[in-house]
Amino acid sequence: MKTASNSQDRGRVITISSGKGGVGKTNISVNLAISLAKKGRSVCVFDADTSLANVNILLNLSPEFTLEQVLDGSKKIEEILVEGPGGITIVPAASGIAEFASLDVTQQKTLLHALTVLEQRFDYLIIDTAAGISTNVTTFLQATEHCVLVVTPEPTSLTDAFALMKVMRQKKCESKIHILTNMVDNYLNSVDIYKRLSGATARYLNTDLDYLGYVPRDEYVRLSVQKQIPVTIGYPGSQASYRFQALADSIENIYRAQPTRRSFSLFWRKLLLSRLRKDPGIITAPASELLNGQASAEAEANEQKPFPKQVIMKLQQSFVHLVKSRTLSAQSMKSLITSVIRQVDRHYPEIDLTELHKPSSRLQAPDKNDAERADRSLQE
Repeated sequence: MKTASNSQDRGRVITISSGKGGVGKTNISVNLAISLAKKGRSVCVFDADTSLANVNILLNLSPEFTLEQVLDGSKKIEEILVEGPGGITIVPAASGIAEFASLDVTQQKTLLHALTVLEQRFDYLIIDTAAGISTNVTTFLQATEHCVLVVTPEPTSLTDAFALMKVMRQKKCESKIHILTNMVDNYLNSVDIYKRLSGATARYLNTDLDYLGYVPRDEYVRLSVQKQIPVTIGYPGSQASYRFQALADSIENIYRAQPTRRSFSLFWRKLLLSRLRKDPGIITAPASELLNGQASAEAEANEQKPFPKQVIMKLQQSFVHLVKSRTLSAQSMKSLITSVIRQVDRHYPEIDLTELHKPSSRLQAPDKNDAERADRSLQE
């Protein structure tokens, strides 16, 4: 198994999702992972579709251990990793286990630790979610910065994709959505589908989409699925294989143009803390012990010795003076604020920074009639 090249390249987490099943989402997850691995990246595919575990089926894998053993505490995440084709690593899912949203606190803590390990170990962590709009799916989408939404020319694929994006907006999901069209005739067909979908989301959801690319309808893809061999390995000279390599290049360019990244595991840490705040009676151990596996003596000591109020006020006054005097350039001020926010997000996971802002009109739920008109426009 490959390991991440350096700390700066780690933690690139991407969800591959779809509004409906049968659009080739898992096939895209695996072949995109292999294409990234061919570029020298360490890549892990996390099978988050616990109802079907399609990655195992697609690659003809029969793992001895799965995510189920990690969640019940009998195995560590490192012990269930499976080496897949093309140098990629697989986190096998177990069919039929409970959705992540319904896990108890101990299991959520275990999942948090596992995701943190994977984020730190690999250059790319590709999350193959289930299809649809379940909480299991939307939680992963809320946690990641980039979502690849797979659609096909079928009208139901477009309307279901629109429904998923509608739910994402209602949950204030900030993931950048990249549209990938699958099983299309050619590039023009792909762009036409993208324009129809992006037009509807811009009008009715006030959401901008990014065009990632397409995978053509290719007979070699069908043959590779039958043989349970990824098309990028079984038929490297096929049209589909060339397109997967182009998609890998596009993914690399997206992250190359993005100097900073949001922590994937931090979202899950905040999610757990939020649950503890809402229902503190579900556990007896302090939150810090659950999250870090350590006693909270240090935290309690800090609470007994509060930071001098005069110093806090001095810091506030200094910062206000710095802003009012416009001593720094706009770019320098922006960098300073970004740096402070990043450090607060890192060291104070219990603080929800979104609460500091009033919700804008952009985040209000779309009108039901608007959504119905959008569905009709997508089907036309």
